[in-house]
Amino acid sequence: MLGMGCSSQRNTPVTRAYHELTTRYNIYYNAEKAYNEILENQAETFTEDYAALLPFYPGAPVQDKKLAGGPFDPVVEKTSKAIREHSISAKPRRDPSQPQTQALRQWLQQEEFNPFIHKAWLLLGKAHLQNGDHEEALAVFMQMQRLFNQDKELITETEIWLLRTYTEMGRDYDAGNMLYALQSKTIPPHLHDLYTETYAARLIHKKEYTAAIPWLKKTIDQEKNFIQKKRLQYLLGQIYALNGETAMAWQAFEDVKGLNMPAAFNRQASLAQLALQDKTTPTVKSDLTEKPDATTTAGQSANELSIDSTLLTNPAQTPHFQDYYLTYLKRTSFRKMTTDSIPQPSLHPDITGTQSAQPSSAMKQPQTREELKKQLEQKAAEALQQKEQTATNKSREKLLKEREKERKEKIRQREKELRERERIREAAIKQKEQQREQQIRKQQRQ
Repeated sequence: MLGMGCSSQRNTPVTRAYHELTTRYNIYYNAEKAYNEILENQAETFTEDYAALLPFYPGAPVQDKKLAGGPFDPVVEKTSKAIREHSISAKPRRDPSQPQTQALRQWLQQEEFNPFIHKAWLLLGKAHLQNGDHEEALAVFMQMQRLFNQDKELITETEIWLLRTYTEMGRDYDAGNMLYALQSKTIPPHLHDLYTETYAARLIHKKEYTAAIPWLKKTIDQEKNFIQKKRLQYLLGQIYALNGETAMAWQAFEDVKGLNMPAAFNRQASLAQLALQDKTTPTVKSDLTEKPDATTTAGQSANELSIDSTLLTNPAQTPHFQDYYLTYLKRTSFRKMTTDSIPQPSLHPDITGTQSAQPSSAMKQPQTREELKKQLEQKAAEALQQKEQTATNKSREKLLKEREKERKEKIRQREKELRERERIREAAIKQKEQQREQQIRKQQRQ
């Protein structure tokens, strides 16, 4: 009887409360936790290709994928189970005593009555998208637009994810239409970060680097994952370099480095700064020529780039910094330096592309023991601040768990009250039926 009473084929306050509670805590909680853990693991284990622009999202590119599935399959299974077992599509019975208001009529017109199932739908679409199954993700988001068309904020969030899906699929026309729809409405405050991140990725995908810079900087400021934040900071330095803004690029690469960063990021940031400094030499050809007699300033032999002496160092005459930058990263000396000790970059070039004759004290590299000690103390203070921020985040998570526990208890109490009301109501109906039968019997006797 309990199973029949809580069946998804019935639509009563008790069944809605039961299926909402089960969806939220039995399935969705574990699915969302698995989704976040897989995302974090991807950011930590993804192998970067520093010879090209870093991808906006840390994931292997999906090309000519024939079979559906991927690392997010557990999330797909859990959310699909939630939709399959806890979706309530049956219409509720109308209560004649309840006034027929406009809000009630709109509520009765909807096709889904589980008040929490939309979370499972959205997480299912996101999991398909992360797996690279764009067609499946597109089908889920389209279905959400049909089922939950009365929830304006949910539709807006779905459209943002559709924008990312169309962008990754290369459907620029559909992505442009979706972007126009988003720009013609007011984005809710809690979706600002998601919209900023998606729009920045869209501009970078279209190679509109100048327009993408302010949006990418906003995304970096709001990013909470430390590794992803530094990845995007490195990407910002690459975009500055491709635009020829060497001073801004040098500073962006400098912001990547830190005590908490993996050694690979620190090393690559230093090498990228060296590439920017080497940009002050005359423009180079893209082909490489061997010069066995040449040596670097450190005494190491290297494959120097062939120099076109007919061109000058004027930045206006050297607009193709992208070719130079990628060529520098592919040099034999570059590959050798990655295995040696980390080189110390000298002063970064100024905006005109030449080094200053009298550099400011703020941009000097530490030359004395006192300066080096001061820099290390500053880095240690930054690490301590990062540690304190992590502790604050853990306290916040603990508070959120306590609030969720209180909310869960309130839901249980509410469910208990609803069941008691239902029992009292059924008892009253049964009593009225008994009284009615007694009256009928009495009239028949008379």
